[in-house]
Amino acid sequence: MAAIIHLPHTPHVAPAPSPRPHLVVIDGGFEAALRRRQPAAVYRRRRAAVAAAALVLVVSALVATGAVGQRGSSAAASTPVVEAVPAAVVVGPGDTLWSIARSIQPSGDVRPLVDALADANGGAAVRVGQRLVVPAA
Repeated sequence: MAAIIHLPHTPHVAPAPSPRPHLVVIDGGFEAALRRRQPAAVYRRRRAAVAAAALVLVVSALVATGAVGQRGSSAAASTPVVEAVPAAVVVGPGDTLWSIARSIQPSGDVRPLVDALADANGGAAVRVGQRLVVPAA
């Protein structure tokens, strides 16, 4: 429900009438569509463009999933690559167990590696020039 408030001291001004646009009847229907039909070459170009776009989409999806461009057997591709871990690390100026662990393991959680380094080397305190034993993973 709505209420309209009319204040008596506000003069009411009627909007100016807008002129109506001139209406024009346009030709339409099936016959008009047949007259506007494009040449067959236009349809061939459109179909070729759609086919090329679909081909690019399929190839990019295959490349993104790794189905194209693999070298070797599929068993070799699924085997994880193990990085070589150094047997010992020499402590440099400003090095901590955390920075050494991060240099050995650049990604992921390094807390287990920091704990293993501390256990294998007699604690968390390190000195410049000290050789730290790196435990095997």
